[in-house]
Amino acid sequence: MNVSWPGADYDRQMELICDQLMHARNLFSIAHPFSDGDALGSQLALYHFCQSTGKNCISLNFDPLPDQISWLAGSAACQNDLPADMQFDLAFLMETTEARRMGDRVSFFPRARTRVHLDHHIGVVGLGNINLLDEAASSTCEILYNILERTGVELSRDCREALYVGIMTDTGNFRYNNSTPRSHEIVARLIGDDLVVDDIYKRVYEHTNYHRVVMHGMVMARTRLLHSGRIVASWLKNEDFTHNGAAEVDADGAIRHLSCINGIEVALLFKEADDNKVKVSFRSTGKVDVMEICREFSGGGHRMAAGAQLNGNIEEVMELVIARVATALEPVLAPARGDK
Repeated sequence: MNVSWPGADYDRQMELICDQLMHARNLFSIAHPFSDGDALGSQLALYHFCQSTGKNCISLNFDPLPDQISWLAGSAACQNDLPADMQFDLAFLMETTEARRMGDRVSFFPRARTRVHLDHHIGVVGLGNINLLDEAASSTCEILYNILERTGVELSRDCREALYVGIMTDTGNFRYNNSTPRSHEIVARLIGDDLVVDDIYKRVYEHTNYHRVVMHGMVMARTRLLHSGRIVASWLKNEDFTHNGAAEVDADGAIRHLSCINGIEVALLFKEADDNKVKVSFRSTGKVDVMEICREFSGGGHRMAAGAQLNGNIEEVMELVIARVATALEPVLAPARGDK
């Protein structure tokens, strides 16, 4: 069941989670593959909270961390397995959205006596024994903050910084319409008198590496305007990463360059993956619900930002997806045609 803050149902779920959290001794957290600021931020915030309250918490992470967030305190303690002889009281599933997105990682879920699923994506079905799913929240870090605040425990600087990065990145540095009064209220408390927000901004948005610049440059160089300039698309193949000594994380955020082009409605970035699969990132400027399109391809996300993974070679997938987006554009373009 989806709930919204504030409300009686939300409070009941928070009370259940707080009770489990405060009585737990051994915990672990897990998030979706290829962590972003919100996924890693929520994991590390929980890790630091547990450290300050004498609990043992393992942050499971299986993929390389982007430079933009790998500097967060606690990142070096992330692990890709759990001790076989340890019994876990509680597991936090941080925006894992759907089990199929997690692949083999679902095998870790039963390791804990109780599972808590926190998520802010639309249409998510809870995967935990206790679920706190708030589609109105800016981020998973916002939901986690509400829980940690309820415990009454003073949050350490490292915990607050991780939460801040999660909220900042999932709101696009507070540019998106999920930057609500509540999210601003929370970050004001997180900043306090010891977070240096300009330093955080620079680390996240203005520090990069050579490989990332090259991969972003390739995306921009291949940019194509389609359907009278309403769709913009680009692509990356496996050989591009191999040739440039780059990792998949080096392409993160490249779609932002496409989505800023004047006059477009949808931006698409296609990335070739292993096993004859293609990952597709979607961005909308507002008129097209790309989440609904992604759901048709077993993906998901938000109305204006979503993703999916399709079987097939990259040329076939590009043709299929672009045609589907063009169909979604028809009702958007119809009024304009009628005015002529």
